[in-house]
Amino acid sequence: MSKLIRVSDEAYSKLDQIAHDTGLSRQDIFNKAIINLEREAIFKKANEAYAAIKNDPKQWQEEQEELALWDSTLGDGLNDE
Repeated sequence: MSKLIRVSDEAYSKLDQIAHDTGLSRQDIFNKAIINLEREAIFKKANEAYAAIKNDPKQWQEEQEELALWDSTLGDGLNDE
């Protein structure tokens, strides 16, 4: 399904330039931009949550203990070099 959206002249010009430079269609560029913005938002939320844990000594200690438990599962029989 096709939908129309309004963009500024500047944004459209940049979109055309990116399309010219990359050989991608404007639609593909727009879709990739949306996906990248979504990923950026997800990572921002994850980083904020991690920072909140790190600022709480009790939660940070629990996080470190859990990471240590997971680290022990990585034993693959190979010696550290």
